[in-house]
Amino acid sequence: MELTQFLSELTTWILYFFIYSCLGWIFESLWCSVRARPIHFINRGFLFGPICPIYGVGVVLATFFIEPLHLNWFSEILVIMLVCSVVEYIASYVMEKKYHVRWWSYDNWYNPSINGRVSIGTSIGFGVGGYAVIHYVHPIVVGFVASLSFGMKMTITVVATIVYLIDNYMSNAAASSVKHALKGGHVDLTDEIKRYAVNYYRKQTRKTRRFARSILRKMKRAQKIAIRQLKKTHRQLKRAAKKAQNHQFARQKWLESKLNLKQARSKNRAEYRAKRSETRREIAKVDLKTIPKKTEKLKKNSKF
Repeated sequence: MELTQFLSELTTWILYFFIYSCLGWIFESLWCSVRARPIHFINRGFLFGPICPIYGVGVVLATFFIEPLHLNWFSEILVIMLVCSVVEYIASYVMEKKYHVRWWSYDNWYNPSINGRVSIGTSIGFGVGGYAVIHYVHPIVVGFVASLSFGMKMTITVVATIVYLIDNYMSNAAASSVKHALKGGHVDLTDEIKRYAVNYYRKQTRKTRRFARSILRKMKRAQKIAIRQLKKTHRQLKRAAKKAQNHQFARQKWLESKLNLKQARSKNRAEYRAKRSETRREIAKVDLKTIPKKTEKLKKNSKF
């Protein structure tokens, strides 16, 4: 009886993790798709499937540790902000160290951040959203999970865990295969990384070569957007410097932004040129493989 109760409690929390991971993926994908210009669907997250584990981990930690404390609403929001920010920072640091690429970045002048990994705006959103989830969404989820029988919960948990592990393995292999191609930089290239990961499981055909060229164009567009943001930041600082009383401090900030702009521009150009050369070499290799076949066909069809 104790084992059954333990398994029931364990499967309940695992189901909470998967449910909130899926809800987090839906929210973030819709949010990023609406903000994209032009508007198009963006499959956010590291995995191929509709799941963002970072949301599941954050909500489970909040409901397991914070909800039983019965804090007032302000203190509860602050604690949720702290917990979710720590989870997000650790996830960003580990993934960048493992794959050598930045999956998300908050380097904006209007949204102060810590190393581009955690920002004030997103932390406030996590705090308010987590408070709303705990007090309004979680009771509905608890009622739904409680309505399932023990056998149904075990079946769903086992199937979801197996699918999650397979997806994790495939996503990890795909991300490892392109980590050198997209190495370095602080630009949010999640969409491009996901497309390269999908391309990892496709054959080298003419369609794939066109796909690679389109990826290069999208990378160049993303880099231009990043440079445009840096230029906008430069103009904002320059206008602020004219109004500031301390001209020496304002000029120092302006020079720092100008230096960062030059460094970012040179880094983005180097990344684009390196990737363009690599893609051209890959296309050339595929074309060279088809030359002997075409030569043999010409010899057979020749009258001489």
